[in-house]
Amino acid sequence: MLVCSLLLALTSLHSIAAAEKANVNVILWFDTEDYLLPADDDATKRLAEMLTQRGIRATFKLVGEKARVLERRGRRDVIAALKKHDIGYHANFHSVHPAPSEYLADCGLLDGIAEFARREGGGAADVRRILGVKTLACYGQPGSSWASQTIAALKEIGVAPHGVPCYVDEGTHIGLNEQPFWYENALVVYHMGQNYTRMDLHDPAAVEPAKQKVSAIADRLRGQGGGLISIFYHPCEWVHKEFWDGVNFRRGANPPREQWKPPPQRPAEETEAAFKRFAEYIDHIRSISGVQFVTASDLPGLYPDAARSEGASEADLNQIAVRLTESKISGADFQVMGDRAYSVADQFELLARAVGELVEGRKPRFPLQAIGLLGPDGPPPLTAEATHIDWFAFRDATRDVIDFVKTRQRIPSRVFIGADAVPPADFLVALAFAYDYYRTNGKLPLEGGATLGKNLELLPARRVAKDTPDLFGGWIIHKEGFRAPKILEVARLQAWTLKPAIQKD
Repeated sequence: MLVCSLLLALTSLHSIAAAEKANVNVILWFDTEDYLLPADDDATKRLAEMLTQRGIRATFKLVGEKARVLERRGRRDVIAALKKHDIGYHANFHSVHPAPSEYLADCGLLDGIAEFARREGGGAADVRRILGVKTLACYGQPGSSWASQTIAALKEIGVAPHGVPCYVDEGTHIGLNEQPFWYENALVVYHMGQNYTRMDLHDPAAVEPAKQKVSAIADRLRGQGGGLISIFYHPCEWVHKEFWDGVNFRRGANPPREQWKPPPQRPAEETEAAFKRFAEYIDHIRSISGVQFVTASDLPGLYPDAARSEGASEADLNQIAVRLTESKISGADFQVMGDRAYSVADQFELLARAVGELVEGRKPRFPLQAIGLLGPDGPPPLTAEATHIDWFAFRDATRDVIDFVKTRQRIPSRVFIGADAVPPADFLVALAFAYDYYRTNGKLPLEGGATLGKNLELLPARRVAKDTPDLFGGWIIHKEGFRAPKILEVARLQAWTLKPAIQKD
C-alpha cells in the first residue's frame, strides 16, 4: 500500500511539473487600418511604444493605404515605433469595394490566386518598402472577407521563394481544434474559439473579468500540454466612436474618395482611460507564470512542419499506407504520428513518389520530403464502377500523376486510367495498396493490379463552414445577406492540405 501511495504521489508530481513546463503563448495583433483619422496614427504609435517599453513585441498588420498615408503625412515617428514590432499585411484598401470576398466570389482556385495577387500585391510591396521589412510576417483579411484563394496566394504577394508564411486573423470559415493549423502550405491562426479573447476597452467593469478569463484560458491550455491564445485589437478603437469604414462603406456603399468622412472621435479622457485599462490588462498577462508573448514571425519556429523540413520516415509511410488500405475506410483524413502531421495531400504526394520509384525499379530513399501541394482546382469526377485496375494501367497512371504534381504542384482533380477518370482520393487508396503490397510481399502487384478506393470522402472538408447568410454578410461592409458559396467550394477542395500544427517541445 505504501509503495502504491508513493507511486501515485510521484505520478501526481510529474504531472504538475509537466503542466508547469507546458508552453502557453499569446499572440497579440493589431489590425492597423484606419487611414482617415490622423488620431489613429498617434494611437498606433502609443501602443507600439507602450508595448516596447514592456519588452513585448506585437504583430501589427498594416493596410497598404495606411502605410502610404503614414509616409505622405511624414509620420516617421509612427513608422519608427512600428519597426520594433512584427509587421503583417491587412489588404490594400481594406473596405473599399470590392473587398476580397466580393471580387473572389465567382473565382476558382487559379484565377482567384491571380486576382488576389493582382489587387493586393502592390499594397504588400508598399508595406514592405515603407516599413523597411524584407518579409511580411502574415496576412489577415479585412472583416469577414475571407477566401481560401488568398491563403494559396500568399506565396505570390511576398518575397520569393517562400512569400508570406502565416495567416493570422479570426473568423469561422475554417478551423481545427481551436489551435494553429497548416492549410495551403501556410501556418494559420484562425477560428481560435475559446482560445481567442479580448477585453472591452471602454467598460470600467470589464477589466477584472477579462483578467480572470485570460488566466483561466492559460491554466486550461497548460493542463492540455500548452497552446496559443489569440488577442487582437485595432488602434482606432482607442480614439473613435464608430469604425472608419462603417461610416463610409456600410452595406455596399462606395462613395468617391472626395466624399469620405472621418469617424466621430472619442473625448480625450475616454481614450486615456482605455489606454490605462489596456496597460493593466497587458501587465496582468505578463505576470501569468509560464506565459509568453509571441509574434507571427515566431510561429513557424514554434510550429514547424516536420513533414516538409525533415521528411517522412519509412515507418511513417508504412503506417500511412496501412491506414489507407483498411477494409472499413470510408474517408481520407490527415494523419498524426509523433511530431509529424501529414495532410491528405502530403500522403498523396509521398505515396506517389514512393510508388513511382518502385515502378522504375528503384527503392525509395528515406526520409521522403513533401514539397507541399495545393488541393485540386476542380471537383472530382463521379466514382468509376471499377474497383480494380490492371498493373499496366496503374503504372501509367502513376507516372502521369507524378509528372502532374511535379509540374503543377497541386493534386489533380481527376486521375486518368486510360480513357476513364477517377477521383484522386480513390487513386490515393490504389497508391497505398501498391505500396503496402510491396512492403508485405517484396514485390509490386504485377499480376493482380491495384485496388481503388470507392467514393472516398475527404474528411477534412467537414472543417469548412457551411454557407449561411451571416458567414460573409454579417460584416457591416458587405451587402446584407452577401453570400459566396463558390469560395467555400474552393475551400473544401483545398481541405486536402489541412492538418494540425504541432507545437515544438
